[in-house]
Amino acid sequence: MRRFQTIRAYLFLLPFLAFFVIVTAYPVIYGGYLSFFGQHGARMWYVGLNNYKTVFTDPLFWQGFVIVLFLLFIQIPGMILIAIFIGLLYEKVRVSALYRFLYYLPYAVPGVVAGILWSYMFSKSMSPLVALWKLFGVANPEFITLKSVPWIMLVMILWEWTGFTSLVIYSALVSIPREYAEAAEMDGATWLKVAYYIKVPLLRNTVFVLFIFNIFGAMQVFNEPRMINVLFTLPMNYTPAMYVYNQAFAYGAFTYAIAMCLVLAAVTFVVSFFFMRRSMKELDVHA
Repeated sequence: MRRFQTIRAYLFLLPFLAFFVIVTAYPVIYGGYLSFFGQHGARMWYVGLNNYKTVFTDPLFWQGFVIVLFLLFIQIPGMILIAIFIGLLYEKVRVSALYRFLYYLPYAVPGVVAGILWSYMFSKSMSPLVALWKLFGVANPEFITLKSVPWIMLVMILWEWTGFTSLVIYSALVSIPREYAEAAEMDGATWLKVAYYIKVPLLRNTVFVLFIFNIFGAMQVFNEPRMINVLFTLPMNYTPAMYVYNQAFAYGAFTYAIAMCLVLAAVTFVVSFFFMRRSMKELDVHA
């Protein structure tokens, strides 16, 4: 009987497993195989670990992590703090589903479309902000410079992801038993104190998951700088993902790009694992 149940469970999982192997596992394994080869056009030859040695000694690849660090230490904490504040307002004001939908709507816009939209907003010739700048006496404003690009990316990512994150926070808030807040209010606690001392600490697990998923996004950021690059020429290695893309499609170094992808995946795993271990220790301490 147990064997029959096991077979039935595997048959139930078979469509997903087949899809996972074909779409995810096989390309990764085959890409790992190709990373041991050099390439020039259609000609390939075995080079062993040379591609990986080149990646680890390639300063252009590692320079792209400056923007990744900016996102890790500025964008992610800032976005989660804003999302927590909005989520608390959702719960206090009891806004309608329409308002929550409007906040969520930017997340539903494809990343490339969002990049085009914001590229238009910061365009020197087409931006509606040009008229606003003229009111302050600036005739030809330069919205996009090499120093301003990280902050423009910050605006784009916050606009795209904060609404979704605030809904996740709100979903966690409504699952908190109301008795906790009611007991604190009976003791004289204000709404701010209830939020700070009771509700926000109970969001610890949700925030932990959001941090992990946002680390993945920061490591792979591509759409936003790619769209900005249409208006303002960025370095080919502005982010690791851009450098991989340029190596593959601008220079035709596909096997070297594969090696960089795998190294980037390994770095993402290490950073996520380190954060996960630290967070788990914090959760154990506060448990």
